[in-house]
Amino acid sequence: MIEKMRKYSFVLYHRDYEAFLTELQKLGVLHLIRNTDAKTESLVQNLELIGEYAEASTFLKKLASEAEKGATTLTPKMLLNKITEAREEKERLTRQAETLRKQIRELEPWGRFDYELKKKLEANGIKVDFHTCLKNHFKPQWEEDYAISKISEVNGILYFVVFHTGEKPVLDADTFSFHKHTIKELEDQLKGMEGRIADIDEFLQNTAPTAIESFAEEIGRLSQACEYEDATLQGTSEADDHIRVVGGFIPTRLEPELKDFLERNGVIHFATDATVEDNPPVSLRNGWFARQFEPISKMYMLPFYDEFDLTPFFAPFFMLFFGFCNADIAYGVIFILLALVLRAKAKNPAMKSIMMLVVLFGISSIIMGWVMGSALGYDLKKTALDKYIIIRNNDQIFNFALLLGAIQILFGTIINGFKQARQSGFMYFLAPFGTFLFLLGLSVLGAGLLGADISSTQPYVNYVILAGLALLMLFNSPGKNPLKNILSGFWALYGVITGFFGDILSYIRLFALGVSSAILGFVMNSIGQQFLSIKIIGPVIFFIFMVVGHSLNIALSALSGFVHPLRLTLVEFFKNAGFNGPGLEYKPFGKTKKINV
Repeated sequence: MIEKMRKYSFVLYHRDYEAFLTELQKLGVLHLIRNTDAKTESLVQNLELIGEYAEASTFLKKLASEAEKGATTLTPKMLLNKITEAREEKERLTRQAETLRKQIRELEPWGRFDYELKKKLEANGIKVDFHTCLKNHFKPQWEEDYAISKISEVNGILYFVVFHTGEKPVLDADTFSFHKHTIKELEDQLKGMEGRIADIDEFLQNTAPTAIESFAEEIGRLSQACEYEDATLQGTSEADDHIRVVGGFIPTRLEPELKDFLERNGVIHFATDATVEDNPPVSLRNGWFARQFEPISKMYMLPFYDEFDLTPFFAPFFMLFFGFCNADIAYGVIFILLALVLRAKAKNPAMKSIMMLVVLFGISSIIMGWVMGSALGYDLKKTALDKYIIIRNNDQIFNFALLLGAIQILFGTIINGFKQARQSGFMYFLAPFGTFLFLLGLSVLGAGLLGADISSTQPYVNYVILAGLALLMLFNSPGKNPLKNILSGFWALYGVITGFFGDILSYIRLFALGVSSAILGFVMNSIGQQFLSIKIIGPVIFFIFMVVGHSLNIALSALSGFVHPLRLTLVEFFKNAGFNGPGLEYKPFGKTKKINV
């Protein structure tokens, strides 16, 4: 749910303003109202410095250094400068080394010889020209007309030398110009550069653990400093700059803590309930189960303050949809074990929460695997557990996917009705409720077409559909002329019908993904069993193939099992529930760990 907010305004003497902000930052419960996005020069510099520390930390983490953390006498800024200089030096040396390698590759076809020999020949009147050309462009006549020595052939290119005492022969070939240094000299230079690069790499490896920790602490310190300096800019000046007025929002559950602080410090303040017009921040507060799915809500956007938090409403569906796409008992067990291991190793609370979400996905996979009768790709209907399997064939899986889709769409529609009633009054509930009745009737008729027994409800379905149509046509725009309502109702009805069938078709993908995952598992088993006929090494090959094959299937199924339910949630369900956003995230002053730059 979305926490209720209280709006506070504080009136302070200008000399007490910064001291008040310091104490308020320590308290860490108030979301400050922003009045300006202006930044001081020092604030800009600190933000840039945070970016430099963050970029350097990312680079050092990629090194995956196993060196032990050590103490350093260098300040974070000095350490950052040394690392930056080392990286720039390595980049320069790497470019130079690549140039040397290119020069060496160019000289290698000519072999190793003394440049002085060429000078001695020229001193005795014998000139030496070096040429290259494609092998099939070399003319045999040249060897008859000139003194030519073929040196080598590399990748279809011929390297040769022409000796002459008179005018330079004119050949249809490229002339090669040697570098100032020999291959030996270039190789020595390259070896020296590679040694210096290795020294820099060793320095970075040894420094990384200490630097990462130091930079993290400095980022935290600078983030708090930036947060404080930015807060000093948010107050408005009154009474010839003698008074500062600053405001903020706080969840009602934290209000006693703020009140106690204000009373102890004698701060003049005014408090009111936050309204939509105040644009208060949004703080989600749900029970344990729904809280695991809050990252998914935040991945899209937060709702407006006066909206419903849809997290508790879509959480069971999302969990069920993932299990539908990964309906295998063994896969579910693997998800749970893997998540528990990673959760035990994780240090980040956010990562621990995500791993708990994976555990829920694993539980759902086990449940749906039992319902559909699958374990590691094997069909449980062919075992003694056959009588416990609920869904027996692909037709039932298909119908079940459509049923889940219809339920979620109807659920979203009725949620939208209650939201409209809360925001605008009961009259605005009637049209969404009419949509709900109309779609409910269509769903029952559709179930009958798919083979369900609707004989007991058949006499009432038409009344439900007609009642829904009446509400939709007459109350789609409360307060308007009834005739206009009816005319606009036809357009609304068109949108409802086309939208419903378009949405319901999206849920067929659940069927496709669930069946394809089961088929891939079955194929892996069928191929793997063929290896068992191989003597001695057959079981080993079978084991390796099964591990690799099912690992790939699990990875593919997990990806599709997250992405498609995510689409069903953020597109189909959020649309039918009338979701509106984005809301402003609740960020209490003093709780900033790191400022994004």
